Amino acid sequence: MKKLRLILVAFCLLLSIISSAQPILNYRFTNPRIIRVGGFDNFEFDIQVKASVGGTLYWAGQCIINFNNAALTTTASQWIVTKAPAFAAFDQNGNPKYTIVRTITSSPSVLNIGVLGDINSFKMDPIDPNDFVIITTSYQNMITVRGRISSISEVAGLDFKMIPNQQSYIPEYNTVLYYADPVAYESGNFLTTYLGRLYSTFWGWSQAGNTGNAQWVDWTTPVNTSIWEGAGTITGGAFVSNASALRIHSPATLTIPVNGKLTVTGETDVATANGLTILSDATGTGSLITGSATGAGSAVDQRYMTSGAWHIVSAPLIQTVGNFLTSNSNIATNSVSGARGIIDYNPVANVWNAPAFTNLSPESLGAGKGFSMRVTANGIVTFAGSLQAGAQPVPTASGYWNCIGNPYTSAIGMNSNSTSGELNNFLTVNAAKLDPLNGAIYVWEQPDASNGQSGKYTTFSNASAGVDFQQGQAFLVKLGATATSVDYTNPMQIHSPGLPLKSTATTWPTIKLKATIDKQSNVTTIAFNSAMTRGLDPTYDAGLLKGSTDLVVYSKLVDDIGIPFAIQALPDNGYSTMIIPIGIDSKTGGDVVFSSETMNLPVNCKVVLEDKLTKTFTDLTTNVYNVTIAANSSISDRFQLHTSDLMSGLNDKTAEGLLNAYAVKNIEIRIVGNVSNDAVATLYDVQGKVILIANLKEGSLNVIPTPNIKPAIYMLSVKDNSKLQTFKLLLRE
Repeated sequence: MKKLRLILVAFCLLLSIISSAQPILNYRFTNPRIIRVGGFDNFEFDIQVKASVGGTLYWAGQCIINFNNAALTTTASQWIVTKAPAFAAFDQNGNPKYTIVRTITSSPSVLNIGVLGDINSFKMDPIDPNDFVIITTSYQNMITVRGRISSISEVAGLDFKMIPNQQSYIPEYNTVLYYADPVAYESGNFLTTYLGRLYSTFWGWSQAGNTGNAQWVDWTTPVNTSIWEGAGTITGGAFVSNASALRIHSPATLTIPVNGKLTVTGETDVATANGLTILSDATGTGSLITGSATGAGSAVDQRYMTSGAWHIVSAPLIQTVGNFLTSNSNIATNSVSGARGIIDYNPVANVWNAPAFTNLSPESLGAGKGFSMRVTANGIVTFAGSLQAGAQPVPTASGYWNCIGNPYTSAIGMNSNSTSGELNNFLTVNAAKLDPLNGAIYVWEQPDASNGQSGKYTTFSNASAGVDFQQGQAFLVKLGATATSVDYTNPMQIHSPGLPLKSTATTWPTIKLKATIDKQSNVTTIAFNSAMTRGLDPTYDAGLLKGSTDLVVYSKLVDDIGIPFAIQALPDNGYSTMIIPIGIDSKTGGDVVFSSETMNLPVNCKVVLEDKLTKTFTDLTTNVYNVTIAANSSISDRFQLHTSDLMSGLNDKTAEGLLNAYAVKNIEIRIVGNVSNDAVATLYDVQGKVILIANLKEGSLNVIPTPNIKPAIYMLSVKDNSKLQTFKLLLRE
């Protein structure tokens, strides 16, 4: 009677399944990891199973798996298959519920895994469901597969090769009903999974070459890397994380923290929408350098920005202006016109366009184009789109000022003294394309809102201290008459997460001459290097871009061509012989304070400002010079800058009609001030012996050579008709 009831129950179950629909069995790969066993790297993963109808019993099935024999071994003994706990249990007869049968073929490379139930349990009358695994509608682990890795530079190449009628179940005693054909498997396979470094949610990070810790990872080693599923994050800190190639599989994601630095020497393949995120905050911005980029997915790149200012920025990703504005509500909005706080530059008119962009604007935000942008509060703006990687030519308007910017997700070196090196920097790469008189980078400096002064452009040339620009930094350049583009290259890229929008480091000997009126100030730069000349040095000498600033100070070339320069590069072997014309323009006028900042100049080198109108000389290395100029002044022929390796005997702010004299080591003596052709200079030693006599020439500067003179203290007298002046000079080697 009991047996009859069981048969009826099983029969009813069978009828129920058949009448509803023939169930489908589903397999999937999951939980990939790289582990080291016995001194060998292995690729290990789980195979899970579920059914479209719950309550079926797994009897016998096969997992037939293709694999890449260049990546994984074809030796059968080097493939290990382990049953999950439910499949590894014993039946009521004390036998294993399932037996694993494994075979390998090498051409093509196929791993055939049979999971077979105990025949004795099959013959039981009645069948006991506890002797089998009940397949539910949720995935459950069936087996773990481990294969030895032959090459970590290859992909696994693993996918299911499904053969119909291989999976069956037993709903009643001695009755077999096949699962529906074809048996299904999920599309998330291991066909393109890299075997060098791997991330999965279940396992975390794993990497080939570990020393015993299964989750060991060495980011200093560049290996092919897969983010297979889950949300991976690279390590931040001082060192750079490296990968030979990077693949972010769908639906996986990878995050680079604000202090993270990732270099991918090969290709970055993003398959997930917003699959790569680069974070930013007030302390820094994550950095990615990649050789190339591909994939159907996209990236997200954050940029921390401050309010109360217009920033010249460029996008590190390709997207439309409208999409960018829609996702960034903190970009200012005009309450009347609805235009957002972002404008672009008009090269032909040489002006910024009026605000006109809206949330529907279709123009591209990326491709190295520069924009001026304003946010309503300190915080993050978010770019979302395709990575810009590899060589990036950016179209420009020939012969005009163009606003362009860093197109990468890392910082770049801008000049020959920058971190990226003498050759691999923006100015050097593009030297032939820039206007010779303006072969430099011009960066907008926002005015101080507290005093209402106008903004200005700061200029960087190859004569400037080393300068690196962060991702998102834009700037102005003047193109040559025939240049239609500028070029960005991979070797320009550097990691510098803590770099703000603009950064400099000092190398060349430099003088920064500063002019200040009230709270306004402006600087012109003089730099020295043995390769420079007194004339025009393209990409080193940088012409002045005034912008709307109220006050500018500039120099003219020693071999003057009539052009004002923001930066002038000069030879470093002529400190004592060069006179540098200085100009100043001011709309408001008033009391001007001249001062100087020197960097890496020779020991004891002094910087002297001459005012030809007042006939005064001021040593700016120890003093400042004050003078009053009228409103709307444009003065180009009144001030001169003198330099020397060593100056002595100089009296600051010499009265009108008096002279100055100083020694340049024991090489020469310079007499500064107006004399006639009748003037005679006599040099005495401390005993009163005449060392030399020199007839002076009419003019404001006379140079008396003193080659091989003994270093000592001397007295110099200058007699000009009835006038006599004396100086005590120290001549040194």
